[in-house]
Amino acid sequence: MDMFRRTFAEINLDHLAHNIQVLQKAFPKTPFLCPMVKANAYGHGDVQLALFLERLGIQHLGVCLIEEGLLLRSSGVKAEILVFRGFDREGAEKILEHGMTPVVTTWDQLSYLEEVAKSPVSIHLKFDTGMNRLGFHADEAQKLYDRLWQNKKIRLKALVTHLFNGEDAVDANGTSAEQLKKFHQISQVFKPFNIFSHALNSAGILSRMQMEQDGKPAQHPLFLQEWGLRPGLMIYGYNPLTNRSQAQLKHVMTLKSTVNTFRHLKAGETVSYGGTWKAPKESIIAVVPIGYADGYHRVLSNLGVALFAGHRVPVVGNVCMDYLMLDVTAAVQGRDLKALQDEEVILFGHDAHGNFLSPEELAQKAKSITWEMLTSVGERVPRVYVGQEAETLQGGGVK
Repeated sequence: MDMFRRTFAEINLDHLAHNIQVLQKAFPKTPFLCPMVKANAYGHGDVQLALFLERLGIQHLGVCLIEEGLLLRSSGVKAEILVFRGFDREGAEKILEHGMTPVVTTWDQLSYLEEVAKSPVSIHLKFDTGMNRLGFHADEAQKLYDRLWQNKKIRLKALVTHLFNGEDAVDANGTSAEQLKKFHQISQVFKPFNIFSHALNSAGILSRMQMEQDGKPAQHPLFLQEWGLRPGLMIYGYNPLTNRSQAQLKHVMTLKSTVNTFRHLKAGETVSYGGTWKAPKESIIAVVPIGYADGYHRVLSNLGVALFAGHRVPVVGNVCMDYLMLDVTAAVQGRDLKALQDEEVILFGHDAHGNFLSPEELAQKAKSITWEMLTSVGERVPRVYVGQEAETLQGGGVK
């Protein structure tokens, strides 16, 4: 692929495959495994990852927007695609036209599907058990049962809920446990449909793995039934729990750039817009061609760090739209700068020296979360796919 600016996100498909295998090994009996590829697969490239996940045998994929599902379909993705956001009548037509599965959250959506369906359509029905965002209330379960039982237009396939604080799922008295107990009771209303229920996000999945590892009692709500799984963050290599002993995940994305040029500063000279950083002594600044237009947040000005030539170096001055600057003074001592021209810079991920800089660390500095760091990587940053299977995918491999 042509790349005139050596700024790109390297996506390791072998690591993604490893993370999927961790899931499949831990949950051999799960009725439903639906990796979430919404938001451009958390910044990793939705089309390429969806095609790769299909090659791994994944049969279900989750998106938020109808538009995301349409992109996958137009790119040749054949797996069942669940659309979680909701829809109007026009959206219902488009979902059915392209063979996607709607996650239904309102009575109006049921009516739209009944109006436009030319043959029975399978749905997943979402219940709000505490998130207070989307879904039916628990007290509507019986009425929904009556509406859907022997419905000629709609076939209920599964029930859905969303854990709003999955990080506390191991606590039998926590909010997630309460949600799961409520959801289990709701599912009993629909038992004659012979369906399954999916509730566990990455935090819930990893919490259950932790409890199995620790030998906790099976009567915990995490074990009330074989919950379906909707992994997001964890398939990309990150664990949202404090205790991370239960799964050895591998990081999928490394955000890379190179040195554009070096600047020699005298003591007292400033860097970038606003002059917010002043050189305390004679300094060498590396200019790197990535900025907030690429998803490296401006809030990390004078706070962020990067990996350069095997060293952690600070981001100095305000992050620009297209560039950021690093103080590499200590890292280049005694070295020929000409030899370091085009030196690789790691904004997060692994470098060639065995060092790792986590987007979690950057998220903490930015008062944000790992999810935002990953999904912020912009569309003008090419995704370069590496690993044994990479060459088979569109855009795969570094040339």
